[in-house]
Amino acid sequence: MINISKTSQQDTNKDDQNEEIEKSFDANNDQLILNWKFKEIDKKLVYDIKKCIGCSLCKIVCPVDAIELGPIPEIAQNILNDSNPKLLIDHDKCCYCMLCAIVCPNDAFHENIEPEGEIDLEQFPSINNFYRIDEKDCIEDTKNDTCILCLNVRDRNHIKDYFKIEKNCPTHCFHIDSPIEGEVIIKKNMLHKCSPENCKACINICPVESFFIPESAEDVVKYGKIACNEDQCFYCGACENSCPDDLIIVNRKNIRIVDPKKSGNYPWKEGWIKNIKEILKFYVIKGKEQIDIPIIEQEIKKTTEKIIENIPQLSKEDKDQLNELNDKIQKFLKSSKIRYWMKDKKTEKIGKELDRFLKQ
Repeated sequence: MINISKTSQQDTNKDDQNEEIEKSFDANNDQLILNWKFKEIDKKLVYDIKKCIGCSLCKIVCPVDAIELGPIPEIAQNILNDSNPKLLIDHDKCCYCMLCAIVCPNDAFHENIEPEGEIDLEQFPSINNFYRIDEKDCIEDTKNDTCILCLNVRDRNHIKDYFKIEKNCPTHCFHIDSPIEGEVIIKKNMLHKCSPENCKACINICPVESFFIPESAEDVVKYGKIACNEDQCFYCGACENSCPDDLIIVNRKNIRIVDPKKSGNYPWKEGWIKNIKEILKFYVIKGKEQIDIPIIEQEIKKTTEKIIENIPQLSKEDKDQLNELNDKIQKFLKSSKIRYWMKDKKTEKIGKELDRFLKQ
């Protein structure tokens, strides 16, 4: 519960008063539900576990670092089933800005704000749709299942449905068109680690089936063990997150950002655009020229001395204690949560968790 002091006004009771932001968290089999209430405004953010594709665009744009990656490699390899969330959300940190819902390519986040119209997301920037339609060829046949699906999923991004529609569109007028431009880099010098016959994480997780195992001898020589058809790829990053051996890089180079649907001089516009552009952070950093720092060479006279000393030997009790400590640390490092924290360099969290773990 967060307490916010209420500013007293001349026409109100001058006694000290507090307004409280109420936050709560619910869960069911397929959804995590975050609730926020302040005064008369209710916000609800729903995360749909089954719809999530594990791309982490939401994590990248989150302004308060409230989203962590879950066990995506294990889910993609079917070690864990898809009822496990691919994301972990800290609802105490969450500021309910709804940026995650704006950038999600598969409508895994859904916002509900009451009273209706109190906060209008059409006053905020967003990203382009993940599809385009050749209107001159579109027939919108209400008796055709594909056309009905298409008509129902145009307002919010549903990339998995878009892939089905593109394959089955009766006039071939529907096309996946990503607002994100980039490239997929497979670390060929590390492909000895890749075992597509046993793993298939990137193949399983890709919502548009852009990854494939080369079959012909020519393709194996050209691509190696695994390959990505970038004509189908929309650069979401799920493959990068799923690879247990960190062999894939999704390098996003550009993103098409759309101005608010309702025109106006909104003070939050630049902040939202800045956070959306975090999707390109890796490319921006990579593109920076490195500065050469001159090294001042000094001659250092090194003196070596012959030191003779007796090296103390560990007792059996000391060895047993060290072995026990080593077993605990090895168990600690095998945790999926710790591995993801290490990948994201969450050193403070790792230190606190280690202290807690060793005290058990």
